[in-house]
Amino acid sequence: MASEDRKPRAWHDVHSVQEAPREKQKSSGRIAAEEAAARKKIEALRAQRLAREAEAAANPPPPKPASPSKKKAAT
Repeated sequence: MASEDRKPRAWHDVHSVQEAPREKQKSSGRIAAEEAAARKKIEALRAQRLAREAEAAANPPPPKPASPSKKKAAT
């Protein structure tokens, strides 16, 4: 039987975590720079949205004319 001559595994063999290759790992400085760029982009988009909303509030669209009601067809 194959299970009889098998030794129990060591803890680190079972619970090891494979790391990404060194060139794919990010340094903390690069992560911080990416987060700062994302925050800057979000802030710019927020400013555009607020400007668009302020313009829409200053110039409300004209009210739609009431459409005449249709009469039901007699059958």
